[in-house]
Amino acid sequence: MDATISDKDRVTMVRAAVARLGRDELREALTFTSDPRFQVPKAVGNALNALRKHRDPAGVVDKVQYRAALPYVAAAASDGCLTRTIELLGDDSDDPTREQLLAALDGLGDEFSVATVAVMLASVSDGDMAASDLCFDLLATDDRFGLTDWADSDAGPPAPPKAPKPAGGTTPEQREARRLKKQKEAEERRRKLETARKAGEEMRRTRKKERAAGSEGSERKPAGPTAGSTASVAPRLTRRAHLTPVQEAEFDRDDPWVAGVVFAWVPFDPTEPDGPEIEGENGKMRRCVVVAGSASHLLVRPGYSEGGVKSRDWKSVPLSHWRRSGFDQPTWIDTEVLRVPRGPDQTPVGWLSGDDWNALW
Repeated sequence: MDATISDKDRVTMVRAAVARLGRDELREALTFTSDPRFQVPKAVGNALNALRKHRDPAGVVDKVQYRAALPYVAAAASDGCLTRTIELLGDDSDDPTREQLLAALDGLGDEFSVATVAVMLASVSDGDMAASDLCFDLLATDDRFGLTDWADSDAGPPAPPKAPKPAGGTTPEQREARRLKKQKEAEERRRKLETARKAGEEMRRTRKKERAAGSEGSERKPAGPTAGSTASVAPRLTRRAHLTPVQEAEFDRDDPWVAGVVFAWVPFDPTEPDGPEIEGENGKMRRCVVVAGSASHLLVRPGYSEGGVKSRDWKSVPLSHWRRSGFDQPTWIDTEVLRVPRGPDQTPVGWLSGDDWNALW
């Protein structure tokens, strides 16, 4: 697709795909989400519980009160299909071409319904992956998935009449500002895709090295305390991080650094009031909580100080023992996760308490 795909487009595609699931497929996905290992935020868990108890979840799944749960329903419904597709793609699974993806989908045969395959593609398109745009484009252009009219799913009730615009309409300055904003968003999307592509290449090289090394190179370090190791101060956790199937394929939720606090570069949120004025700088180093890890990257949730936009976000989680955990001031942990490089000389500067970790999930 030539036009930039917005986050709203991706969410709408997930909604349209989930709405096409059969009643039995949807109930099976909801049953999957009831597994204690399927960790979700509390608000999402409440929505999933309500759907499971409803006499006809398929008839209400697209209502506003359930929409926050739809990405998780999509991930559960497509888990087996995604695993099989990754197997068929092999080393090309991180960043397949359109031809390779189509060949893999043909290889699925009748093992999964067309609706389930569509949900799998929509779920990947909603993730920050190299193949996200490809999956979205395939759904939007291939008639067999029945989602070429996906944009109609975003149509809501008729809007009230708008007040007449002031004479003269928008000014040339306003139009130029909108054009520059769209251009900046497109450049940011291209930058993210390039980063994801490079990360995919690095992951493929890492996997090949691990396979070549065999079991001798894959032995984990002892969990007990060792000299000079920070693992001895890691807390005992009772809850495990929830990962999407795509994240599960790359990251280990039992990585020794899980619940550790590390420094990572975090892009500024567009709504942050303390965004930089210096041209070319669009982020800063922050203390982050590790939720999963791989040989080359970490999956983290950033921490934000008191008084910022994130600390006023009701979804952010305040830390009770922030000083003990290695933070230098009261801190709120964001709900969004970031994929960041794992430095060869990097070590955690602190560890979340068990209570603070469990509060994140």
